[in-house]
Amino acid sequence: LAIWIILKGGLVFYLFVGFFTIMAFIEFLSLKKEETNTIFWWILGIFYVCLSLSCLFVLRDIDDRLDSYFTLMLFCGVMLNDTFAYIFGNLIGGRKIAPSISPNKTYAGLFGGLVGSTIFILLFDYYSTATDLKMIDIIVFVFIFSIVGFLGDLLESYLKRSANVKDSSNLLMGHGGVLDRLDSLILTCPPTLLYVIGQYLP
Repeated sequence: LAIWIILKGGLVFYLFVGFFTIMAFIEFLSLKKEETNTIFWWILGIFYVCLSLSCLFVLRDIDDRLDSYFTLMLFCGVMLNDTFAYIFGNLIGGRKIAPSISPNKTYAGLFGGLVGSTIFILLFDYYSTATDLKMIDIIVFVFIFSIVGFLGDLLESYLKRSANVKDSSNLLMGHGGVLDRLDSLILTCPPTLLYVIGQYLP
């Protein structure tokens, strides 16, 4: 459904992103600790959640102008990175990266995410007639989807650990909340947009 909405664009895409941005922002506000300044937390949430995800609107408009698929590549790249990281982390296990923040994150999982992102972007570039990525583009996108995405996941884990909760909410029934699903995407949106603007817009 998400892939169809991204490809369709237009009003349905704006409503889709807008709805999940609002839900993620509400969940972020729920992580506020009692001693934290409310105004500061609201401002942080606006920058961290709302402005970051609003980059998707601009990126999708660029896709319309260039007849490209950067929004789809971002979404699928981040999701597949998380999937491969989960698979490698569970199959291999090994040394933890930040056990005090997120005890399930391992170096094997991080490597798996890199592998997954790399394979995806290479296949995406090969089969997509609208996108002709250079080697530097592939390297940068792999870095954003894997490393920056991992940092986004780690940051949200830190916020939940500070609030002493396991999930940002129970909205997705067994999969946590919207913020749990979008944590990697939130941090990868701005650098992806900035890179696309710098490299592909005249």
